Parts: sequence; structure tokens; C-alpha cells
Amino acid sequence: MGLYDAYDRNARNVVLTDGQGNVTEGPGFNLFVIQNDHAVTPATGMLEGVTRQTAIELLAEMGTETILRPVTIEEVVTAEEVFITSTAGGIMAVTTIDSRPVGNGHVGKLTRDLTDQYWEAHSREGWSDQVEDVIRR
Repeated sequence: MGLYDAYDRNARNVVLTDGQGNVTEGPGFNLFVIQNDHAVTPATGMLEGVTRQTAIELLAEMGTETILRPVTIEEVVTAEEVFITSTAGGIMAVTTIDSRPVGNGHVGKLTRDLTDQYWEAHSREGWSDQVEDVIRR
């Protein structure tokens, strides 16, 4: 299904597939599934985003393994947690898919902890570059 098809179904976004029953990415974001205390994200068929890589590194720091492999549609809709990553939004929880709750329908603990770690990492030396506000000079 394309983005406009999703809008016709009152959806806010769409996840693209590879035609073989696996998800790849969304328009401008990567997707992660949390199941059995590990993260899974597609290994191929998507842009290897910077925020995706940051999430993988932070998950490792938190002691959570990330597995890069094909991710089936079924795994996404039955996941304990799902989150997406993008440059503009960082790490964002997905709480519903096709009007059905993901997990318990609330942001999961791992996604919440990872989101906190992501924003805290911005203050780490070497993780961010401060940009001078030239308008306020």
C-alpha cells in the first residue's frame, strides 16, 4: 500500500514492503520491532539512516541486542513494541497499527528508555555539534 492509499484508510503513515511479506522502511523513517528482549530491524531494502545506527548503538549500550534481518509483517503487528527512527523526530514509539494496539497500546519500557537515552546522548561530547544562532547575533 502506498502513502495515499494509507490516507484513504485514515492512516497517518505507511510502511513499505519488499513484495515478499517483509517490511523495509517508511517514507523518511526506519522501523524496529521489540520482541523477547531484543530488537529487530530490516537488514536490506532500506536507507541505513544515521538515527537508525544511533539507535542500534544505544540499544547495545543498554544491553539489548539488535538483529539485522528480514522482518515480516506478522512480526510487526504482533510485536511487544515498535518504534521508528528519523533524523527530524529521533526515536518515536508506534502504539497502533491498522487501528490495533501494539503491545498494550502504550509506549513500551524499552522504547521509552531508548528515547530518553537518545536525547541524553545529545549532550555527550562528540555526539552533537552546537550550531551558532546567527539570527540572534
